[in-house]
Amino acid sequence: AALVHMSSLAPQPTSLTCFHSLRPPLLTVQAYLERLRAYMGCSLECYVIALIYVDRVIERHRHFAVSVLSCHRLILCGLVLAAKFNDDVFFANEYYAKVGGLNLRELNNLEHRMLKLLDFRLLVRPAEFEAYRRGTAKALAGTPAAAAAERAP
Repeated sequence: AALVHMSSLAPQPTSLTCFHSLRPPLLTVQAYLERLRAYMGCSLECYVIALIYVDRVIERHRHFAVSVLSCHRLILCGLVLAAKFNDDVFFANEYYAKVGGLNLRELNNLEHRMLKLLDFRLLVRPAEFEAYRRGTAKALAGTPAAAAAERAP
């Protein structure tokens, strides 16, 4: 919900990044998140952590804008990193690429680029996680996704 809102407010980017697609994806952000939730197999915590990673990229690189052309790839890449760093069990990039609608080489390149943008700092402190979890739950209040967010430990 937060990324959907951010992408709708963003002006057209003045400079494209590797996360920008040439045209808007066919799936809405909400439909894409539902697809990822159905097939990624990662913990609910990974969704909060992925949002933290995207926020960190934006904070560290002020020129970086989230838009309808970049949010799908940012979400996927953030989730892949979160799953690999935080979950005990995760899939290979080949699987994640299929789920996310990218080819393997593109996902590998995006993952590497996001790691560099984050300066390879993937650790999320408990207080930071909790603040984002609460903020996300508040933003989702009254939506069908709120029940799922409440069940996350």
